[in-house]
Amino acid sequence: MNKAAFLYKFHINKQGRGHYNWNLLFPFAGVIIGCVTVALTLAIMEGMEYAIFNKLKNVSFPAKLTHIPNGTNHEVEEYLIEENIAYLNGMEDQVLIINDALFRLTTIHAIDDFNSFRNNLLGNNLQEIAIDSELPVIYLGRPLAVKLNIAIGDTVDIAAPKQINIFTGLPPKRNMIVGGIYELEVLDYDQKHIFTHYSSVRDFLPDNRLVYYLHQIPGEYFSKSITQDFPKLNLHTWEDEHQSFISAMKVEKVTYSVIGFIIVGIAGFTLMSMMSLAVIQKVPQIGILRAMGAKKQNISAIFIIQAFITWIISSITGIMLSLIIIELNKDFHLIKILFPGAAFFDFPLILQKGSILLIMIISFILLLSASIYPAMKAASLDSVNTIGFRR
Repeated sequence: MNKAAFLYKFHINKQGRGHYNWNLLFPFAGVIIGCVTVALTLAIMEGMEYAIFNKLKNVSFPAKLTHIPNGTNHEVEEYLIEENIAYLNGMEDQVLIINDALFRLTTIHAIDDFNSFRNNLLGNNLQEIAIDSELPVIYLGRPLAVKLNIAIGDTVDIAAPKQINIFTGLPPKRNMIVGGIYELEVLDYDQKHIFTHYSSVRDFLPDNRLVYYLHQIPGEYFSKSITQDFPKLNLHTWEDEHQSFISAMKVEKVTYSVIGFIIVGIAGFTLMSMMSLAVIQKVPQIGILRAMGAKKQNISAIFIIQAFITWIISSITGIMLSLIIIELNKDFHLIKILFPGAAFFDFPLILQKGSILLIMIISFILLLSASIYPAMKAASLDSVNTIGFRR
């Protein structure tokens, strides 16, 4: 009898002939469910991060320079050109958007080459009309438009509350026309951020609200050198700007993944219990093996191999099922069907190779740990007393 056939009969067959130990399916099922849970959790969170982070990176630009010292904007621009750093002129400030008696405090982003920005970021999430007016055009989110009772083509006012006129006691205002309404569905951009062309507010907002939007995150050398040459200038990336949100998403991903690994751990505990019971049931057989010359490590290997086989079959099955679900989701949108209220925007399911490796390694460690106690217990049995053992 070869080793494979021996292991099959030792673990699968019960003491009664013709009966199979169907209880072994429980650890397999537990590990499969756990691996699928972890894999889909990681795929959903990675997909959400990819979709949200890409939007955040594009809408706020990869990096930007703010707090430009007065009178140094030309020097900063020359520095950026010398370092071959692609940038766009811009301005950012808090303004009031007013429609009759309704108003909201928002952040306005004025961007040079606004048409390219609008098409690249807002193109698929934007409703707009052609405006035949000399008034500057403004774009705002749908939730904000609903709150202020604004429709495309309406005329609104923006006011700069930080620049109160000392004689009138009123902030300066600018009349603008709503050219488009967008839906980014990310953080509070739809409710608290509005966009316009750089030239529309260049003479309306103060010079200290100038911003240089960088198309790429600069290297460490540039980051150090520009802050040395312009100490008051601030360089921060989109990750710096949304650090709390990014950290929260990563913690959430880890938390949900732990739940899946707990399921794998429970399956490992079940396997350990079944192995321990198998040791008690097969004491005479273990005694015969010891009498025939089997060493302690050979007896231990019987149970460790069982854990290894459980791991390799169930973890691969779980990963394969997860990959099938991910592929089906591309065509049938399974996540939206299963969680209609939770999936509030479209995102892909992304299961990275590193995540698959992590699932395999942790599930292996859990199942291997579960097999150590029954393996040691079986190896420690005395061959003389076990052959005639009766339960």
